[in-house]
Amino acid sequence: MTTEPTSDNDEGRVWRPLRPEVEQDYCGDFHAAMNAVVRYCRNVVNEHSHRGFWTPRGDSPTHDELITQARHDVLTKLQLVLDCAETVAHEIERDRQRPHRQQPE
Repeated sequence: MTTEPTSDNDEGRVWRPLRPEVEQDYCGDFHAAMNAVVRYCRNVVNEHSHRGFWTPRGDSPTHDELITQARHDVLTKLQLVLDCAETVAHEIERDRQRPHRQQPE
């Protein structure tokens, strides 16, 4: 999906539509990043929950053990896939500003 030229952005630039192959590459890259996020979330549900609730290991773990388990089993890896997806989005937004990515006038 290409966008119409617009100046509705922070820098006041007028964006020309992207070349179709560039748009397709951006969509593919971002779909792949978001698929990684969804796959990881599904893995968390499958591996670390029961009926939609997180299930820590052990009988009556302390709050320190809960925090450690959450970081090890879920939070650190989730933050990584979220950071990767955000990096892909940021790089696409930055790269689209390059003139050779846009259709000629």
